[in-house]
Amino acid sequence: MRHLTLGVDIDGTIKDTHTAAVQVFNREFQKSYQPEEIKEFYLDRPYGLTREEGFSAWSRLETEIYDIGLPLQNAPNVLQKLAEQGHQIYYITARPDRDDIREVTSRWLQRHGFPFQADRLLMGSHQKEKVAKKVGVDLFFEDAPDYLENLIRDEVDVIISDCVYNRDYKPEHRRFTDWNQVYEIVEQKMQELEGKETK
Repeated sequence: MRHLTLGVDIDGTIKDTHTAAVQVFNREFQKSYQPEEIKEFYLDRPYGLTREEGFSAWSRLETEIYDIGLPLQNAPNVLQKLAEQGHQIYYITARPDRDDIREVTSRWLQRHGFPFQADRLLMGSHQKEKVAKKVGVDLFFEDAPDYLENLIRDEVDVIISDCVYNRDYKPEHRRFTDWNQVYEIVEQKMQELEGKETK
């Protein structure tokens, strides 16, 4: 049986970071938004911030945002099962590669039952398409339009994690709304690759 190398983003793909971020920003800026009301990837404009102010606020609050919040439905179980089947799971994230962020990220993944190997947590990955090619990713799971654009441009086989802020981005592209759908996606990819190998 063939095994795949899976590239998995964290925020918005396996973790409901959007809800956690809105919760923290609401407290910080005395607002009462519901997560589904904010349909933008960046929180700057909804909270009346400039891009620089938004970046500064995120940098100050990100450790807390990354520590709280829940996994997306079925993500831990599905990835654990895929790892048990022999598939390699790489977490490829643009989160800063700092000791405090790495620690909170590692702790969160393990606390919620995700398969975890320290050397497969690739942080500071702003050029995810290059990282994906370097480690030989067969399928990449991502939510953020900017990163999706680069992955698709560089012909990385990417599946969109459906989120309120990416529904207008390439609506015809393959996406999933529940991690249980990923079993079928992985199976189809294995059949595709096996078909190529037998030609």
